[in-house]
Amino acid sequence: MRPCPPKPVARIWGGSALGFGPGIGEVWLCEHPLLVKLLDPRDWLSVQVHPPHAYALRVEGRPGKYEAWYVLSPGEIVHGFSRPVTREEVEARARAGTLDEVLNRVRVERGQVVYLPAGLVHALGPGVRVYEVQTPSDLTYRLYDYGRPRELHLEKALEVALLEPTPILQAPPEPVEGGE
Repeated sequence: MRPCPPKPVARIWGGSALGFGPGIGEVWLCEHPLLVKLLDPRDWLSVQVHPPHAYALRVEGRPGKYEAWYVLSPGEIVHGFSRPVTREEVEARARAGTLDEVLNRVRVERGQVVYLPAGLVHALGPGVRVYEVQTPSDLTYRLYDYGRPRELHLEKALEVALLEPTPILQAPPEPVEGGE
């Protein structure tokens, strides 16, 4: 087994509960074959979507991104839309700052597993620490960033976003011999 030393990563939304000081929003635990990290948001993460492999390979020349969260502390997340929306409505709301009105905000509890397939619009809420396992890709298209001065990627995001409500799949952890 290859050693994976922790790699603290400062983020604009980062908290201080991971033990590496204030502003450290992520600690990367392993990068290959999967990227494994801890996330600690002080503020809402951007409302974002990741492209599927086929789109990402065609448009970006690299793989897409799929991820899952194991919830370590309870709170609220965005998991898709609360009702069917159109590309035009999402774009207009993103530009006007009213996207929150159509996002599906969901309470998550400690021990819950949340699968985030490519195309699912999502965001992690303040204080919801998670253990994240994902494909080793950094392709993220931001739809909304709560007024922070970072680039949005509306056109690409709207090409890949699922615009219908998407229920959280129930995937309870299963015990394994010698652990949980």
